[in-house]
Amino acid sequence: MADELEGNITRTDGPEILFYRRELACKKTGVVRLHPGFAKSLAILRMVFGQPMQVTSCCRSAEYNEEIGGHEKSLHVYDIPAHGTLGALAIDIQRKHGLYAHQLVRCAIDMGWSVGVARTFIHLDRRNMIHLRPSVFGYG
Repeated sequence: MADELEGNITRTDGPEILFYRRELACKKTGVVRLHPGFAKSLAILRMVFGQPMQVTSCCRSAEYNEEIGGHEKSLHVYDIPAHGTLGALAIDIQRKHGLYAHQLVRCAIDMGWSVGVARTFIHLDRRNMIHLRPSVFGYG
């Protein structure tokens, strides 16, 4: 069963908010449905990285994903998943200048995340949770 997020994602060891529900929600439907274990993975990544992470996209309905030109097998899609996921398994973080992008990419790779680097965002996903090979890639 998918993790229907009703509140925010907080630290695993305290009440500090790491991700607000509203920033993870589909921009079209407002739904936050995460693959089991993905919320915990996000919390751990944020705690280890130790810096703010501005979300540009997380959960997407299949309809919204198509509207914005997302990949047809996107791990962001929660309602009609291409890989049999039970919710979103990807997040995009705004890319900042300086060392931020390098530090985030390095941290995510070290923790087993798949990483895609674009001009304005960094895509992070946990495809390994559904037995897909981790990957590092760039957007053309």
